[in-house]
Amino acid sequence: MPSRATRLAIASAAALTLALLPGCQSTEPDAAAEGPDGLTPVSVGTINAILSAPLFLGIEEGVFAEHGLDLEVNFADGGAAVIPSVLSGDNEFGYSNTVSQLAAIDGGLPLTFVHSAWAPCCSFDEDDHGVLVRPDSGITEPADLEGANIAVNTLHNIGEVHIRLAFADLGLDDSTLTWTQLPFSDMTAALERGDVDAIWVSEPFLTPGLDAGFERVLSPGVQSFSGEVSGYYSTSDSFAAANPEVVSAFSAAMTEVNELAEAEPERLREVAVEEMGYDAETMARVNVPGFPNDDGLDALRRYADASAEYGIIQTVPDDLEALFATS
Repeated sequence: MPSRATRLAIASAAALTLALLPGCQSTEPDAAAEGPDGLTPVSVGTINAILSAPLFLGIEEGVFAEHGLDLEVNFADGGAAVIPSVLSGDNEFGYSNTVSQLAAIDGGLPLTFVHSAWAPCCSFDEDDHGVLVRPDSGITEPADLEGANIAVNTLHNIGEVHIRLAFADLGLDDSTLTWTQLPFSDMTAALERGDVDAIWVSEPFLTPGLDAGFERVLSPGVQSFSGEVSGYYSTSDSFAAANPEVVSAFSAAMTEVNELAEAEPERLREVAVEEMGYDAETMARVNVPGFPNDDGLDALRRYADASAEYGIIQTVPDDLEALFATS
């Protein structure tokens, strides 16, 4: 089943800033309207990375349609940029990593977790994220990264948390690190020019970086949160309250989709080529993350504690279970 047209929706950091300001949040309709085909149109904001491929698998295999949903996928540069689109109603649901979502909630934004999205997996060489360096950089082990300038796609976010926790586990001084924000697509060129000392990059950019001769010195996701939920699909509090059936249907569909993605990784790769425009030869070799279906409360607590320690959030929520939508 072919998917609906995928629109490119690039949100800016300014949008997130506006969303944080009182009075700058739009409100969505009270209820989602059913389309002429009997399906409810909903859109999901996410990032153009391998962790989003299950959405397209679910569209092609008709999983969302079976749950009464006509799904559209919109891309943004990072998970933090998706959140304003969810709060404004431009997307009914949106993927963000756990740190982005905790920061939004800590800032008073009415965001509700709906379903787990991905988990780092499974070993150092299998992580779908990694820290790469030039082969002539003199950086051959994690300790050599002390004092480095590392590119991440979003400042004060999950990349920093993963790397700093990996440093702590290795007994290294994370206070020596500096950070540069770059889109994943620009990172390998910046590393080649020597603009930064290292890059924290995600698939499908990790494998081409290794092909170009860069060397992996950290897999901080696996080293700090192996197999643990590290991002969720969320919605706004108001949409969840007005549309509990739609939220429940989306969550149920995602359970099936994640199970399918875990069971059929080669089909997932095919869909990523067909629907996301990835190179087939590269996609055959990229690392695929895990797609869990649990709430990941233990990992959520660790993310919250680390985010507070690193000054990303001010307060760790007392009741993490209350952050999730109920059906």
